[in-house]
Amino acid sequence: MNRSTIRLTLAGIVTFMVLAGASRLMFAPPTAPPLVATIDLEKLFNGLDVQKTEGARVDAFAVKYDKQLDVLRGRIENLQAELENFEQGGEAWLKTSRDAEAAISEYQAIEQFARLKVEAERAKSMRNVYERIKSEIEDFAKAQTPPLDLVLIDDTIPVLEPSTAEAMQKQISARRLIYASSAFDITDILLARMNATGGNGG
Repeated sequence: MNRSTIRLTLAGIVTFMVLAGASRLMFAPPTAPPLVATIDLEKLFNGLDVQKTEGARVDAFAVKYDKQLDVLRGRIENLQAELENFEQGGEAWLKTSRDAEAAISEYQAIEQFARLKVEAERAKSMRNVYERIKSEIEDFAKAQTPPLDLVLIDDTIPVLEPSTAEAMQKQISARRLIYASSAFDITDILLARMNATGGNGG
């Protein structure tokens, strides 16, 4: 074996040892138990000022469709009332009947479109609030001394709803925590913190 080959072999062994050592460091198990806190997500979500603001925004978004539908509803009622003034089957009756049918079709289309748009806006609103909660929890956890390692949703709080055996099994299977001490709950702290800053953290 020549010197060049020996150098390459030694370099390969050194590289392997360095990578192996780094791997052990990267995947080494923690030496101390994690610091854990819990939150009541439903209480936090519903108690946030920003959630109430978002709810009001979505309601205002829905109002414009409600106004459109009110106008159409009034038009339909007027057309249906007009039908009583004409002889059934006559030209005026047929025209008014077609107008009423067109108005009803338009009403149904707008109603369905509005329902989908408002539902999408509501989902977007919920996602935005949830993302703010996640960001605030991360900032709060990192700011503690020592920092929190895990913040878990305390799903022991919701009561199991009476139902069929199958549905009950699903409710139980969906639970991830069996017990959580209230001493580790940070819900009220986060509520006060987020409401004090408009939900933006800091």
